[in-house]
Parts: sequence; C-alpha cells; structure tokens
Amino acid sequence: MSFAIRLKKLREENHMTQEELANYLKITRQAVGNYEQGSRFPKDEYTLNAIADLFQVSIDYLLGRNVQDVTTSLIDHVLEGKEIYDDEKYAALSQLLSSVDDLPIDILQKLNDIIIFFKKQPTKCK
Repeated sequence: MSFAIRLKKLREENHMTQEELANYLKITRQAVGNYEQGSRFPKDEYTLNAIADLFQVSIDYLLGRNVQDVTTSLIDHVLEGKEIYDDEKYAALSQLLSSVDDLPIDILQKLNDIIIFFKKQPTKCK
C-alpha cells in the first residue's frame, strides 16, 4: 500500500477532512489532495513526523515498510539462527503477519500484550 493510500485511509478513519489535516500540518488543502493522489510527497521530515504523530503510526508504516516485511525479516533471522519452526508453524506465523499488516501500531502493541499474556499461561496440551 502506498503513502498516498495510507494517508487517505488514516485521515478518513479519523473523520478528518483534507482541510482539517492541512490546517494541522500548516500546508494547503491542495497539498494534502496531491499527497493522497500520489502526485506529490512531503518535502520535509516535519510533515512526515507530524502525520505519524497525529495518527499514532510509525514513519515506516507511512512509507510502506510494512510490519509484515520487518517481522518476516526477523523470522528469517531466527530461522537462520538454529531455532527451527516446522512448516506448519511457519505457515501459521506467515498468515498471522499478513493478517495484521495494516493495523495501527497501538492495536499491534495490544495484540503483543495478549500474546505475552497467553505465553505466560500454563499449557494444557502440547
């Protein structure tokens, strides 16, 4: 998903108009429209940081560096480091990563907290 699509999606999910976003970013509504159409990209890091802060997402997310890409890379690293998952577990992990790809960072953090909670619980069957 491109920056343009992510920006528009975030703005709409937060019930903001292009004008409201433009005012927040101290740019024109036309600039926001151009960002969302993909014909322009923010020129400075202030704008990217402001967008990320406003919508509580990472700049990596805005730029299309997906959680899946980063996490898949970590899984590959673990696999190379002698901790080997069977094919079934690896497939389940891959499916999980692709299903959470577009979730906001706060939801991902909550999911991680849930996973940590369940890992601490005694397992009844293995």
